[in-house]
Amino acid sequence: MWKFTLFVLLLFYGRCLPAQDTTDLWEKARLNPNLGRHKFIELKLHGGTHLYTGDELKNALNDGYKSMELRMGWQSTGEKEWQRVFNYPSYGIGFYTGDIGNPTILGNPSGVYGFFYAPFHRRKRNHFEAGLSLGITYDLNPYDSTTNPLNDAIGSKLDAYVNFSITGVLKVSNSFDFLYGIDLTHFSNGRTHTPNLGLNMAGLNIGVRYHYNTIRSIVKQQIDPTYEAARRPTFITTPVPPLQRYHEISLYGAFGVVQASSDEKLEAFYGTASLILGYDYRFSHKSSVGIGLDGFYDGSLGWTYQQRYGEVRPSDKMLMGTHLAYVLNIKRFQVRAEVGTYVWKRDNEKGDYFMRLAIRYNIAKYGFLQLGLKTVNGAASDWIEWGGGGKVQW
Repeated sequence: MWKFTLFVLLLFYGRCLPAQDTTDLWEKARLNPNLGRHKFIELKLHGGTHLYTGDELKNALNDGYKSMELRMGWQSTGEKEWQRVFNYPSYGIGFYTGDIGNPTILGNPSGVYGFFYAPFHRRKRNHFEAGLSLGITYDLNPYDSTTNPLNDAIGSKLDAYVNFSITGVLKVSNSFDFLYGIDLTHFSNGRTHTPNLGLNMAGLNIGVRYHYNTIRSIVKQQIDPTYEAARRPTFITTPVPPLQRYHEISLYGAFGVVQASSDEKLEAFYGTASLILGYDYRFSHKSSVGIGLDGFYDGSLGWTYQQRYGEVRPSDKMLMGTHLAYVLNIKRFQVRAEVGTYVWKRDNEKGDYFMRLAIRYNIAKYGFLQLGLKTVNGAASDWIEWGGGGKVQW
């Protein structure tokens, strides 16, 4: 932050300083190769195929999908320890729009999201980035039993947008990069509306990235017309200190809302709840592993078992499970991937196993907020978990 503070002083208080002092201050500031904020604008074009598991939409999805993304990102310099751990990542916001198939059935979706790139295999002219994007997509044409009965994948106009990517970055000039890669995109509403098979799209992408420094024009106009700000940062290579490994126990509670299957011809919504006791072991700057006990309540099971067996016991809406977890630690954030199995349930309505993909934000030493997606018997959405909890470390 010191370089930004110094610039503010130069810009707003320079007139209050003697001319010689202002000159000396600027000469010291301009020696910093990372003066300013290094940003980029990125345009990507996508194309690929649908990984569809239903029946009704096969003809509507035959031609695959085409889409475009526009992103604005911030490039880190390694000033913070976590930035050096992740090999100088970038992060930002993006906009998505695409043609995913027959628009009469599927709509014309667009979306907004946040993204994070973690570089790997860095070379002088080329490197690769693992990317994760999370946001919302809108302008979908959802299922309607009368006007749109074929759409068994999407039950709501507003869905979650999730994208995983591996991107190659080829440096063309000091300002431009050529991008190429593969990615997987998922639309789903977490069973808040049914049907909800979701849409999964896998394909290739190409694009271009333009680098710039926001301080350049301001300095030229206000301070030094000869100054040329570096468009790309000089990475700070201070070694990362060793991690003090630790153990953590957490208690997490969450709630959600689901709709009964569209096959039931119901408009009713039901509550869900999750209570998880977890143990994590932090063994590196990036990673933790863990285990946990899971308790679930799904109110929609009451209707299901009433129709199937003619009676519902209070315990029928509850399930017990256990899970294994891998955790990616990014500053205050955690990306959690968990896979588990049930140890108690009435029958096989929920299948044999479940998964959870979640984002956790640590708001204090002993507390956190978490947003996650629980699945049923694989990748099909079961419900979205909104919650938080407490933890202790030693």
